[in-house]
Amino acid sequence: MTVARSLPHNPVGTLANEHPGLVKAGRGGWLAKGVVYIIAGILALLIAAKASGWSNAATAPDQEASPTGALKTIAHVSGGALLMWVLAFGMFIYAAWRIVSALLPGGTDAKAWVKRIGYVVSAIIYITFAFNAVSLARSKASAPNGNSKVNGLTDRIMLHTGGRLLIGLVGVIVVAAGIYRIVKGLRMDVNDELDLSGFSPERRRWTERIGAVGEVGRGIGIGLVGVFLIRAAVTFDRNQATGLDGALRRLATQTWGLVVVVVIGLGFAAYGLFCVTTFTRRRLEAP
Repeated sequence: MTVARSLPHNPVGTLANEHPGLVKAGRGGWLAKGVVYIIAGILALLIAAKASGWSNAATAPDQEASPTGALKTIAHVSGGALLMWVLAFGMFIYAAWRIVSALLPGGTDAKAWVKRIGYVVSAIIYITFAFNAVSLARSKASAPNGNSKVNGLTDRIMLHTGGRLLIGLVGVIVVAAGIYRIVKGLRMDVNDELDLSGFSPERRRWTERIGAVGEVGRGIGIGLVGVFLIRAAVTFDRNQATGLDGALRRLATQTWGLVVVVVIGLGFAAYGLFCVTTFTRRRLEAP
């Protein structure tokens, strides 16, 4: 099984062939990412079930429907501390994979640079998740609430000159990132970093479908956070800003919003399943 395109004068293929351990470690990071998203999707679906009255199960107020909330949930199961260390290692490796991808020789046009920036932002996000996992491994109560972090940071920024504009700009960028993910899903553009040559046509088709559902759901979730940031900037009310969990809980109070929460939950779970079932097929891909 190849780990990169083995074309002449291909620095990506050369790197992968000379350092196969790097690729294997990076694939472990994809596996860890998939586990976190599956649990985040389940937590989002639990919010929808409770809001609709379908489930009367009590949920803890700090049980966030987000990757951070998924980590907290894992931390509280038997052997959770060990799992936190494993997931932290996996997400550090995933972040390193993204940084390596951003630095690889490749295209120099605007599209390539957007991909490089996206890789770096992704690395920063997952380094943050990894540090949260380390904190939870050391103390189950030490990771802060994601909604409070977004709310507090927005408040501090908007106190400064130009802060309101900055929050609005960040919101627009986050919405754009969400739209990008949705478009990728609708176009079934989900296998650009995969080697699916060994899959049967049917398995490949279902893999791409699951990945597409995951991208659409993930894109809607990302976009929602951006919408609430924009609302905070427009209304000059930091309470409008919230993390993914807060956005889902607000939407779940309305009938149409409940449908959106279910779509996001299914999307997150599908994306996690996509990562878990394809991590052995991941390859280094230059921008």
